[in-house]
Amino acid sequence: MIIAVLLFFIPINTYAYLDPGTGSFVVQLIIAAIVGVSFSVKIYWHKIRTKSVRLLSKFFKREKNGE
Repeated sequence: MIIAVLLFFIPINTYAYLDPGTGSFVVQLIIAAIVGVSFSVKIYWHKIRTKSVRLLSKFFKREKNGE
């Protein structure tokens, strides 16, 4: 994994052609990721909200008690 990351940052001359479809593909990937994350949040919103409210209520109860 580390080698792959290091190879990514080493400048190497590549004579490659990126056609306009490549940019379109990248934009589609970004949009798909945003839609996927938002859909997952929508499905699990009740669970996320319940757990965050419990966590925050415990935190604020400790502050009120002076702990």
